[in-house]
Amino acid sequence: MIVSYSLRDLRIVLRDVGEVLRLAASAFIVPLIVSVLFLEFRTMPEVIFYYAIAGLITFLIGIILKTLFKSEDKTTFKHAFLIIVLVWLIFVGLAALPFSWILGMPFLDAYFESMSALTTTGLSIMMAPTESSSVALLDIAPLSLIFWRSFLSWVGGIGIVVLALMGLFGYYTKASKLIIAEGREERLKANLINSVREIWTIYTIMTIIGTAMLYLSGMDPFNALNYSMSAISTTGMSTTSVGLTGQNSGWLNESMHNFWVDISLIIIMAMGETSFYVHYLFRKKNYRAYFEDAEFKTLLVIGFISALFIIPKLGIENGIFYAFSAITCGGFDIVPTSIVRMWPEFVKLVLIVAMFIGGSSGSTAGGIKISRLLIFLKSIGWKAKQVLLPKDSFFPKKFEGRNLSEEEIAEVNLFILLYT
Repeated sequence: MIVSYSLRDLRIVLRDVGEVLRLAASAFIVPLIVSVLFLEFRTMPEVIFYYAIAGLITFLIGIILKTLFKSEDKTTFKHAFLIIVLVWLIFVGLAALPFSWILGMPFLDAYFESMSALTTTGLSIMMAPTESSSVALLDIAPLSLIFWRSFLSWVGGIGIVVLALMGLFGYYTKASKLIIAEGREERLKANLINSVREIWTIYTIMTIIGTAMLYLSGMDPFNALNYSMSAISTTGMSTTSVGLTGQNSGWLNESMHNFWVDISLIIIMAMGETSFYVHYLFRKKNYRAYFEDAEFKTLLVIGFISALFIIPKLGIENGIFYAFSAITCGGFDIVPTSIVRMWPEFVKLVLIVAMFIGGSSGSTAGGIKISRLLIFLKSIGWKAKQVLLPKDSFFPKKFEGRNLSEEEIAEVNLFILLYT
C-alpha cells in the first residue's frame, strides 16, 4: 500500500525539516574554525566567507520552513520517513556548496562528493585528475575543505538527524521513530535525550582513541584525526589522491602507510562496525560484552576466514588488512589501484562477499548486516526442522535470546533478496 500525505501531514514534515536544518547549520562552524586555525585567510580569505554563507543559507532555510509551516500536531511514524529523506536530500546539497564554491566544481559533482561523504559510501570525484590539469582536486583543496569532507563522513556515520534530535524532540516516544527510520533502532536507554548523548559520547571517545592510535603510529595530528573519523564511520576517504599508498605531500614528506597504521585502522574500523549497544554495555563495565555478542564474534570469524583465503595471494599484512577493510565496509586501500587491478578474480570475489555481508546492526557499517545473515542461516535450519516434525509441532525460533516471529524472519529474508 502506498503511503499518502495530506497537506496537514506535509505541514508537520516541513516544520520538522526546518528545525533539523536550523540546528544542522551549526555544522558549518567546524570547517570555519579549522580554516582560521590553519590561517587560510592569509592566502584564501574567501574560504571563511563561503563556510559562513553556506551555514547562513542553511539556517535561514530552516527558519523559513519552521515559520511558514507552524503546526501543533505531533510527529508520527509516517512523517518520520519523509523527514529523513528530505533532510538528507536538502542538507547534502547545502553541504556541497563549499566544494562547489572553493574548488569551482560543477554543482552536480559537488553534490556527489557531499552525498558520498554523508552516506559514508566513500566514492570520490576529487581523487581523479581534472580535465584541465593532471593534479587531483583533493591535492589542491585547502585543509579546511578536506576536514569538512571527513567531518561530513563522520557525522553521516552516526546519522545527520541524530545530530539535531536533542533540540527537535522533547521525549522518547515521539523521536524514537526518527531513530528507527535512520536505522539506529537500538534503544540504549528509555529516554531519548540520554540515548543520543550516550551514542555521541561513545562515538567521540572512539574517534579520540583512534586519533591517538594513528598519531602514535606515525601520522601527523591532522591526518590522524581525518583518518580516524573516516575509519570509525567506515567511509574509507583519504586526505590526498594517493591516500595511504604513496607520498603525503600535504604534511609529511613520506608515506603514511606502515604496519602500525594498518593495525590501528583495522581496530578503528572494527569499532565502527560493532553495534553501539555493545559499546554501551562495555562502557557500563560489562567487559565480556564484545565476546558475548554473536555479531562481533561472527565478524572476527568471517574476517579471519576471508584473510586465510587471500593471504596466499596478497601476503599476511595485506591479506588481513583487506579482509577487515571489506567486512567492516571501511574501504581503505594500502596498495596502488594499478596493482589491485592485477589481483586474481578469486581475491576480488572474497572481498566482494565480505563487503556484501557487512557489519553489525546498529553500527556505522553497511552491507546486509551480520545479524540478518545469522537469522537467514538459522531460518534454513528452522525450515528443515519444521518439515521433519509433525505439522502441529511448535518450537521457538530464537536469536540473541529473543523469539522471532514468522513476519520478522520473512522481512529479513526479503531484505536480503532485495539487497542481492
